[in-house]
Amino acid sequence: MGWIPMRKSIADLYRRAEVSRAANGRYLDALAVVGESSSAREALDPLARRVTLNGRPFRALRPVAPEDAALLSAISRGRFLLQGFRNRDIRGLPHPEAHKDARQRRQASGRVSRTLRLLRAHHIIFRAPKTTRYRISKQGLTVTATVGKLREANLLKMIA
Repeated sequence: MGWIPMRKSIADLYRRAEVSRAANGRYLDALAVVGESSSAREALDPLARRVTLNGRPFRALRPVAPEDAALLSAISRGRFLLQGFRNRDIRGLPHPEAHKDARQRRQASGRVSRTLRLLRAHHIIFRAPKTTRYRISKQGLTVTATVGKLREANLLKMIA
């Protein structure tokens, strides 16, 4: 048993419909965040606490800090919403030119793996079954949209 490319004939029509329906569902879930009327406090307060997953403690997220905000904006890119993302996809986003030799790539891979584990512990992302890809959860979509809006908000408009 193995994965093969879908044929363009009617033989794989049922599976093509399943895959398309799942992709459209993920896209609609991502769009559903736009009309949500919850406060930023409700979305971000759970992230500010330490969590424990399988007996292992994980630090609280700092979604407004530049490092965590850059990661959250990277995983919420539109190109990752349908198929998900891998460690390799996220690794080169902040500094693509910084990983020239094998040692730097290995260190960056380990750093991203630890960060992905942290995001999984906070239920921002989940691992797609039987793959090495991660997908952003519904809670993660809400959090990333909130953080994006907060970081780009005009303070004068917010005060008024």
